[in-house]
Amino acid sequence: MTSKKNLVAALAAASLAALMLAPGAAVAQFKVPSFGGGGGNTSSGGDASAQQDQLVSAYVGADKEVLNAQSKMAEAVGLKERAASLNAASQALSQGATKDSLEASETMQSEAAQEIQAKLNDSNTKLDSAGKKKFSEALGALAKGIQKYSKLREPIQAFQAAVTGGGAAGMLTAATKLGAGKYIVTSTPGHVKNLTGTLSTAVAYAKNHDIPVPAEATSLL
Repeated sequence: MTSKKNLVAALAAASLAALMLAPGAAVAQFKVPSFGGGGGNTSSGGDASAQQDQLVSAYVGADKEVLNAQSKMAEAVGLKERAASLNAASQALSQGATKDSLEASETMQSEAAQEIQAKLNDSNTKLDSAGKKKFSEALGALAKGIQKYSKLREPIQAFQAAVTGGGAAGMLTAATKLGAGKYIVTSTPGHVKNLTGTLSTAVAYAKNHDIPVPAEATSLL
């Protein structure tokens, strides 16, 4: 029995390590805490589930901010259909989002960023006064979204502590039921890095086209 229990624990640990290993590229102002060492006060998979709910809720708040920002930016540069889809995605995203819905949101943000970038690189793209105002609003909203992502450190730490504090049982739960939390832990650094790059490019465009740049965007960069 003991050897069987040890095997189960080993398999759980291996599954957790494979699923929750964070990407190597860290982002300024955001560093994913390591999973080693435990250190939490929680002791069960149920606690990890509760911590995941809180983490997902915080992540969704940042996601919705970015989707709204991209919707404004897309509208400003003439991508009306993309703007509408981004707005709809923001409204549909809920605090109980699953791993699949979070992945779909990030994919949409990546696609939108590429389309917006193409429009910014197109010399035929001309923004009128209304478009410039909308673009400026988008810069501020995008900066706020990135700031919200950067505040996920504590929710991530709480989630990690709950998983490791649960021992083998907690790790088995993490390997099978905590997909949304694991996705957030592994994807957030790269996602923040990409969004910061998008903001930097958009701010440069704004400065070159007499578009006001909000203070929060300037200070973030």
